[in-house]
Amino acid sequence: MEDGDFVKIDFEMRLGNEKKLVATNEEKLAKDNGIYDPETKYKETTLIIGSEGIFKEINESLKSSEVGKEVEVEIPMANAYGVRDPNNIKVHTMREFQKNKIDPVPGQEVRINNRRGKVISVSPGRVLVDYNHQWAGKDVFYKYTVKGKLESENDKISAIIDMSYSKGVENFKISASESSATITVPEEAKFDIEWLDAKFRIIDLIRKHLPSFKVVISEEYLPKPVEEKAEETTTETHKEETDKEEKNKE
Repeated sequence: MEDGDFVKIDFEMRLGNEKKLVATNEEKLAKDNGIYDPETKYKETTLIIGSEGIFKEINESLKSSEVGKEVEVEIPMANAYGVRDPNNIKVHTMREFQKNKIDPVPGQEVRINNRRGKVISVSPGRVLVDYNHQWAGKDVFYKYTVKGKLESENDKISAIIDMSYSKGVENFKISASESSATITVPEEAKFDIEWLDAKFRIIDLIRKHLPSFKVVISEEYLPKPVEEKAEETTTETHKEETDKEEKNKE
């Protein structure tokens, strides 16, 4: 395995000395550990070796990994989500929350001034918010098994869309040749705000990992169906004829 390879894995991520499970792509394991999320699609995960979003310890281990062999990697807290920093705990006035139309309660996740944090306590006129990452101060134990490697451009582009757009790639149509790829966007994604952001991430990843490719993103917007217009015209004509009949009776 080497930088740039697309690999499919099953994984589990655990934290701290107790090795508490916090993330996995295996549905049964998630249910058994009480972290099952019905909104999550539990399936094989694709990683791109050498990409920036992966811990360096995992990237290095992937290069020597083998298909079917289980690997466990330990990432010290300093290289993972960092140590807990008291300076990342801030006091806000209740007015700031009212301005953002938030009614704070302890344990609530909030976004203030483009920073994501967790409410620690609420008292008259002030709110204490922890902006440390939720997993800060914990060593990470990452276990994975490589299930295979993606070889075709179609599969690689499909994986890039899937990792960039949370609603998945199932209804997208992808056609890739040696030097170009056309991505046809499904109807439900065209007016989705998330898709507008995902589109740029997808182009960026394709340029990095398939640098010789020209990419065409096809979003077709058709006129209203002819049947609707025909129905409107028929209704108007019927109304005019009815009016004429009423006048003749008079």
